Amino acid sequence: MLVPLATPALEHLTPHELVTYFRCPYEMELGRGLHARTVGRAPPPVRTPLDVVPLRHSPMLAPPLGHLEVNEGCLDVSDGDCLVYEDEGEVDLPVLFPPDRVHKDPRFTNGHLNLIDPELGLSGRPDLVILRETGEFIPLEYKATHLFVGYHEAHGRLFDTVQVIAECRLVHATFGRRPSHGLVLYGDTAGAGERQGWVKIPYDDAEERWLRVVLGQIRADSVRAPVPAERNCGSCEPNAEGLCRYAAVRYEGPHHRQAFLASPRS
Repeated sequence: MLVPLATPALEHLTPHELVTYFRCPYEMELGRGLHARTVGRAPPPVRTPLDVVPLRHSPMLAPPLGHLEVNEGCLDVSDGDCLVYEDEGEVDLPVLFPPDRVHKDPRFTNGHLNLIDPELGLSGRPDLVILRETGEFIPLEYKATHLFVGYHEAHGRLFDTVQVIAECRLVHATFGRRPSHGLVLYGDTAGAGERQGWVKIPYDDAEERWLRVVLGQIRADSVRAPVPAERNCGSCEPNAEGLCRYAAVRYEGPHHRQAFLASPRS
């Protein structure tokens, strides 16, 4: 009698890791080590070979961008909408609903905050999930920045689009209904509300197909090459810790040499 072979477990991924892979696959690898140390676990081995050749551009397939809707001003929420999920690990999230319209799903209390998709091996935490009066569950990601700083009408902030598409899938897997879109709310507090804006990112068959392809692309990538560029390296946490030898912008703070020497894969 033939015994069926066990299906190998999928490499676990998060929306945040998709964003860092889009910026720089090596950043994703080093970031996993930083996170493991933060929670008291041994860091996983870094896949990136020591003789890796850096890339000039992100290897990730770009997401569909044909129907982004860019809006200036405050996000409109109706009287029939309510808040059902909030990432309590995030600080300074916007208050969009009065207390009587906050009905948090009991599955995500007492520290159990992750939305999980076992089929795609994906988990993560949107900033908010809104239940619309239409019955749709909509993920919302908040960015404390001016809508049009680093934002281009033609293609948007691609890393925000990547993150929200993944969060739409998590909402679909968790709540059982596919959202038609996700939201990114931009709120520059320095502008006293005058610089607010929001982007509506569609989530349909094309976006879900893209997500499945990208998850497979990441898992098949055994190199996880660096993409050194000022736009990536200047805000990269592993680079700030002195862990990257490929950075286009060097961090020269007091921990640089110690952290660099302590990292066998840096």
